[in-house]
Amino acid sequence: MSSPVTTKRGDTGTTMILAGERLPKSHPILQTTGKVDSLRAQTALLRMQILERGTAQQRELDEALFWLLHCYFLIGTAVNDPKAKHPEYRQADLDETHLARLEEIQTALEERVTLPKSFIVSASNTLSAQADVVATVARELERALVQMKEVIPEFEVAAILAFINRLSDSLYIMARFLEEGSHVPVDYGVLEP
Repeated sequence: MSSPVTTKRGDTGTTMILAGERLPKSHPILQTTGKVDSLRAQTALLRMQILERGTAQQRELDEALFWLLHCYFLIGTAVNDPKAKHPEYRQADLDETHLARLEEIQTALEERVTLPKSFIVSASNTLSAQADVVATVARELERALVQMKEVIPEFEVAAILAFINRLSDSLYIMARFLEEGSHVPVDYGVLEP
């Protein structure tokens, strides 16, 4: 089989990372890389759903989501070369300018959303539910990054951690924005017999 994708080199449960090392697929670097991949795929799904079904107001999120997809590649490159052995493979590193833009996105959404004074128990539509899924995957990535830093202390992860932490907040607000005022707050009365 000749394929530009299938190399067969990973058939034994190892893979090559950008740092030039072959690692078992269970290694924290590859587990974290998988979380970045999941975040990218779930964000892409949200973007496509918004473009296909969203209102004109909701489709305004396209630019922000497209930008985020590109930020994830910066994160993935850093994760795959945590000791920066091959800086030539890195297009850029996340920094305070990326964080500032993410905060601008969140602030713009917060100005347009009135949150209920109780916890949200559920999204109110499929777009907001998908945004909640993306926020959950971002939190999973955050935990994986912390675990990776514990194993590889040299990994300069502070800027990425700040970005991902803020990202989950931004995605939560995005989910509420996508609800267009139709929030589903917790109602503990449903637990009564």
